[in-house]
This record gives sequence, structure tokens and C-alpha cells, in this order.
Amino acid sequence: MGVPAPWTEQDKSGVYRELEHPADLWLEIRGDDPAGLCENSLYALYASMVGAEGVRPSEERTLVAEGADLGEALRGLLAGALYRFDTEGFVGAAAAVQVEWETSSETEPSRVAACARVWGEILDPGRHEPLAEIKAVTYHLLAAAPDPGGGWRATVLFDL
Repeated sequence: MGVPAPWTEQDKSGVYRELEHPADLWLEIRGDDPAGLCENSLYALYASMVGAEGVRPSEERTLVAEGADLGEALRGLLAGALYRFDTEGFVGAAAAVQVEWETSSETEPSRVAACARVWGEILDPGRHEPLAEIKAVTYHLLAAAPDPGGGWRATVLFDL
């Protein structure tokens, strides 16, 4: 698989919005399916920290996370992306995500695994403008589920 189109070349309008919170960054994120929801969540994280403009997809990182449900797996992906940003300065510009469900019954998953290939580059202060300093991806107000109107929706609270 080649590098997907950078987020700046895709129509990402409306994939996330900021919800009102007194101290932290609370986002509602949408996607057509669980993989799209995870990809849009990664986009929302990077766009909130640095913005998407000027980030080149020149290096690749793999993020893997799992949880008892999609919300936990999504939180793990975002925490992994934040860790790479904090330790390496890695900023994403594009991603391809796969989500796998392990079921223990016909209706409830027992484990959800998400794997994201993220393309981007190391933060360049001369070209990238820091926007928000995100300290952590919290469990508080975390949710990910099918949207009654179609697609999938998640809410994620980032500690600033």
C-alpha cells in the first residue's frame, strides 16, 4: 500500500468539532466506519496540536492499540500518537487504519484492535506552528459508537 493522500488534500471539513469544556479540549469526531473514525481522530489530534498545513508525509510510524471496545482502542491509538509527538516530535500528515473485532458472542465484541500506519515528519519549528499543548488523552467522557444518523461518532477529552 502506498502513502494515502495527505489530509490537506482531502475534504476534512466537519469530521470533528470542539465541544464546550471549561479547561480541556473536548472533541466530537465522526467517521463513516470504525477505521474512518480512528483516522479522523488522528487527524483531529494533529490538527489541534500543530495544524495540518505544511506537514509532509515523508516518514512512516505504526501505532497499535487494543481495548475491550472501540473507545478504548481509539484512546490507545491517540495516546500512542501523542507519545510519538512528545518523544520524537513526529507529526502526522496521513494515515491508513485497520480495525479488527474479536467477538465472544453474536452481539458483543470481546476485544477491538486498531492498527494505524501514519505518515508524517518530525516537527520543524520553522514550518510548523504549535497550537495547543496536549498532555494526555483521558478516559473521562470517552465514547465511540455507531451514530443513529449513520456512520460512527466519538467524543474524546484531551488534557491541556
